[in-house]
Order: sequence, then C-alpha cells, then structure tokens
Amino acid sequence: MASARPAFLFDLDGVVVDSNGLHVESWKAVARRHGLDCPDPEHIGKCGLRTVAVIRDLLRWPVSEEDAIRLGREKEDLYREWIRRDGIPAVPGVQAFLDAARRSGHRCAVGSSAPRANVDLCLSALKLTEAFSATVSGEDVRNGKPAPDIFLRAAERLETAPGDCIVFEDAPAGIEAAHAAGMKVAALRTSHSAEELAGADVLARDFTELSPERLMNTPGLRPG
Repeated sequence: MASARPAFLFDLDGVVVDSNGLHVESWKAVARRHGLDCPDPEHIGKCGLRTVAVIRDLLRWPVSEEDAIRLGREKEDLYREWIRRDGIPAVPGVQAFLDAARRSGHRCAVGSSAPRANVDLCLSALKLTEAFSATVSGEDVRNGKPAPDIFLRAAERLETAPGDCIVFEDAPAGIEAAHAAGMKVAALRTSHSAEELAGADVLARDFTELSPERLMNTPGLRPG
C-alpha cells in the first residue's frame, strides 16, 4: 500500500475547525439544564475524546451509561444546531494548506473522535468536503483516541501504509494515537501549549506556519 507521497490525516476539532469555544458553551449549557457541574470547561472542550468518555472520565457526572449516552447526544445536538445557525470558523491557513496538498499529490483524510454528523456538518459548513478522500469518525471504530484505531482506519481507507502517513493533531490524546499507529505527528498549538504537545514530531502555531513542502524537508518527519 505504498504511496508516491505521504498521506495527510487531519483531526477535526482544533485542526480543521476552530471549535473549542462552541464545544465549551454546549457542555456548559447541558450542565446547566440538568443541574450538573462542569469543571474546567476549557480543557473538556479540547481534550479530543469521544463524548461519553468526556462524561465518564473528565466530567465524572454521576449518571448511568444510558444517561451518559443521552446527555452526550443532547450536547452534540446543541453543538450542531449552533453551527447550522451561525457557522463555524476554520483553523487559520487550513484551506491554503489543503489546496497545496492537493496540488502536490498528497491524499488527505479526516480522523476524528467526533460523531459522524459533526464531521460531515463541519466540513460542509466550511465547503471542505471535497478536500478529503476519506473521513473516519468516532462511530466508525471500536476504540477512540488515544487508541490508534481512528488513524489506522483512515490510512486503510486511503490504501496507504500507516508508516506513510503524517497526522495533524492538537491534543495529547491524538498524538498518542498517531504514534501508536506508527505515524509521524505535526501538532498545532491551537488548543494546548507547546509543553503539552511535546510528544509531537514538529510543532506549529497553526497552518499558516506549515506547508507540504516544508514538512517534506523537515528532518525526521518525512515517513518512510
């Protein structure tokens, strides 16, 4: 499954879409509705975990698994309602980077812990659906990040070996998932500090500091 040029795998939140603020507000709104605590909402909005894992492992709401699923769906419904009403911004430079990747022959895919409906809506809202040859959501695999399943499935759909992929991430859980999949990682400081992203192979503020050409000329980053 070797490819002439490395494939690029993109997380969604904090990498393609600047969504942290909207996630935070939707979590806070659901917590208020049900009289639940929402500690450290900024971290919860950018953690990169699946919705039920956020409720179970970070929020630690005292609810059953069934109620966690219901509350998670309520949060995501509200998040999507706001996107349909107001739109959502892209991470700076991502459109230009995707255009350059296409011209250079790099195949691109999304690999996100987000629900399928979030992935499809966000890409549609930004008119980026056609920029990706494949998309993988948290619903398409058994294990979410930091397990490698999402990125391995994305590589499979691109018919590309894991070692021939570069992942773009913004969260420690995503970096761990990419490395577990045997992939190199370029991390964006859109959600976490450089110290929190220290496990990445290269760091950048956002895509305005990156280009496919620069990545291919970065020692130790080019797959192979």
